[in-house]
Amino acid sequence: MWIEHVDKLIGALGPFGFLVLGVAAMLEYVVPPFPGDTIVLMGGIYAVRGEKPWWLVLVVVTAGSVLGAFINYSVGQWLAKRFEANPGHSFFGLTHARLESVQARMRRAGPWLLLVNRFLPGIRGVIFIAAGAARMPRFNALVLGTVSALAHSGTIIALGMAVGGNLERLTVLVTRYQYAAIGLVVVAGLGFGVRALARRRASPVEQSSSSRGPFLP
Repeated sequence: MWIEHVDKLIGALGPFGFLVLGVAAMLEYVVPPFPGDTIVLMGGIYAVRGEKPWWLVLVVVTAGSVLGAFINYSVGQWLAKRFEANPGHSFFGLTHARLESVQARMRRAGPWLLLVNRFLPGIRGVIFIAAGAARMPRFNALVLGTVSALAHSGTIIALGMAVGGNLERLTVLVTRYQYAAIGLVVVAGLGFGVRALARRRASPVEQSSSSRGPFLP
């Protein structure tokens, strides 16, 4: 099991094992498929074993998350600048019109998305890219990201402590957590998709009825 190998690696590194925890939290933003939550869970196990103070693990993984968020925010700013310089081009399949739509949505719901971003696997990094592209204040975005990271990492470390240092139980717990989180994201995505489709189907009907005028059948 790869978790056991990571456990041995962190244990062999001693104090430098904190670096692995921080980098794992950062990579979750930069490389979304990376299983950083699993490694953060292991931080709770180390706290139970007495190998690493839980509060120091929390500080390290939170700092790693904020660093990853900052990198993605900077990528969003870069994309916005590229579109301003070349509005007729598309970058990574993103058009200027699509970017403007994303910017409008982030200005409306951005603070709430940033506040819960750490609990949204797979799309948490995209949220900060969108925040950077929407020119949201960097300080505000990172503060909200820090609050989210503290809440999420604290919960994950507590779960790691709850399994009492048992790697087998940790594996089961991680699998259930990831399935539940991904399931919630999929359900939310389907809900937004159905809502958008319903609006598109309704808009032609509204336009047709309005074009007839108030006195026409």
